[in-house]
Amino acid sequence: MEIGLLEKMKIVFEVLFSSFMSIEIFLFFLLLFLLVLFNIKIKNKIIPFILTGFLLILIVFFCFYFSSYALTCIDTFIMKLMDYYYFPSTVVFFFLFLFMVGVFIFTMFRKKLSMFSKILNYGCSILVFLFFAMFVSLAIVGGIDLSDTVALYENKQILTVVQVSNFIILFWILITFFYQLYLFFKRKYDTD
Repeated sequence: MEIGLLEKMKIVFEVLFSSFMSIEIFLFFLLLFLLVLFNIKIKNKIIPFILTGFLLILIVFFCFYFSSYALTCIDTFIMKLMDYYYFPSTVVFFFLFLFMVGVFIFTMFRKKLSMFSKILNYGCSILVFLFFAMFVSLAIVGGIDLSDTVALYENKQILTVVQVSNFIILFWILITFFYQLYLFFKRKYDTD
């Protein structure tokens, strides 16, 4: 079923104001938006904690009330991750390469990054660049069309290069996450 943009907007408007509960939900999120905007001006430090707690309680309530749906979503997400690891998409690989180019450029211009972050960002970015160049060169030498996923999956060299590159990006994400967590707790609780 093909619906135009104006028809979609009309349906959304009808759904938003079709019942009293829909209007209540709309007003609640409008008030939430206004509260966040108001907090930008007054810079109250309690409001973000209250809103974070409230949102986490809503997520937990949703996961308990719709537990079968939540478990299906988690199961599907894990299956998609495993599917991507064993059968990587060259399209996703290209966008991950572009993401790492962005990380590289960000690192060059960001003055306040620590030495560890700069070395990690540069090292992982350059490794991803290397593996992407190897991916392209293997495809050119082998005469493989980059959009032909079957031929790419049959070539174990190309598949291995993509998988190792994905592992490097995953490694970068995990190390960056835990390092940022470490810096957060260090700033928050170290009082020298």
